[in-house]
Amino acid sequence: MPRLYLGLVVFLSGLIVASPVQAAPAPKTNFTGSYELLGKRTDRVFSMAVQLNGRRAKINFSASMADGTGAAPDAEGTGKIQDGVLNFKFKDSFDNEGTCKLQFLPSSESYQLDMVVTKVVEPSPLHFYGTLQLKKTLEQSITP
Repeated sequence: MPRLYLGLVVFLSGLIVASPVQAAPAPKTNFTGSYELLGKRTDRVFSMAVQLNGRRAKINFSASMADGTGAAPDAEGTGKIQDGVLNFKFKDSFDNEGTCKLQFLPSSESYQLDMVVTKVVEPSPLHFYGTLQLKKTLEQSITP
């Protein structure tokens, strides 16, 4: 009986050694590119451009209602990548300010942008901010 167990242990050890080990996929940290709103919200438009230089980033975004009504903020900001997440601060054309976190979601092959307004000067564009699902439309930013 001990020989049987020894044979089984050797066999199972061989399987473990022969099995290919797959590392977890590396997080997508090349955030350079253009992004648009993902989903079924057809009443609004949101576009963002990210330009990386190493781990540092310049970000521009704009938002508007699809029919052209209401506030239409433009914003820019700077940030950096840390642990696979792009964190940045922004100031919009209404002098509102905030912080953002952009991260890739492998389960949906999309990006999640979490926007938190930290200084409100004009509340009219605030409905564009919050948590947004984005898709990358270009691998290179169209802004310089």
